[in-house]
Amino acid sequence: MATFSLRVPKQGNTVRECEDAAHVVPDGPVLAAVADGASESLLAGEWAELLAKTVTDAARDGSVLRDADAFATALVRAGEAWREWLDGYVAEREADGRPIAWYEQPKLDRGPHATVLAARFDTDASGQTRWDVAALGDSCLFHTRDDRLVQAFPIDSAEAFDNAPGLVNAFNRDRGLLARHVRTASGVAVPGDQFFLCTDALAAWFLRAAERGDRPWQVVGDFARSGDVDGFTAWLATARAEGLMRNDDVTVVHVDLG
Repeated sequence: MATFSLRVPKQGNTVRECEDAAHVVPDGPVLAAVADGASESLLAGEWAELLAKTVTDAARDGSVLRDADAFATALVRAGEAWREWLDGYVAEREADGRPIAWYEQPKLDRGPHATVLAARFDTDASGQTRWDVAALGDSCLFHTRDDRLVQAFPIDSAEAFDNAPGLVNAFNRDRGLLARHVRTASGVAVPGDQFFLCTDALAAWFLRAAERGDRPWQVVGDFARSGDVDGFTAWLATARAEGLMRNDDVTVVHVDLG
């Protein structure tokens, strides 16, 4: 099993301004997560990074991604870690002579928001792989086999994307509320299967292309396996210019079962 990832900011922004995040643990059961920080939030990219890492670490427990309540507990744990991170950030700003400005404080008080999706892939001695995934929001997992799309999760049609996805707020400690918005899925994969974890702009394009009868997994897989960030960036620019994809940060983790 091999993993690859690509992360490209929206056109006009630098990589430092990218508010998407990905985290991958490639050894043992493969663990992966993507998170998409909401642009209207302050420190959305930093929250997405912490969220992706926290849920990936939580997925070391094989039951977490199968249980909405357990995944919600991991989301709350990320929020608790955020409070500690934020205290350090504020202190660092003050030490540097750049205290939080009055116009930043309201957004800081509201907390950043992000979507998140985490997956676990565990292969047994026979070569069969059990996969589990949990998500809150519109980041998606796609499972392909024999050059066809066999599952899209949690959104399975391009028209289902909208401008109001579910979001995880860094200050939300209501496990029950979070759990009601979590979606989970599990399945079995075989050698040769492919998985793609995508943030929303790429996910929406992926589904539209699949619905047209195209094979978007071939395009994305080729770029991911090659690690060609420049080529992927140029391809994204063309897709955006042609109106095929919204101009937004793009992140993909590709899990290749060979």
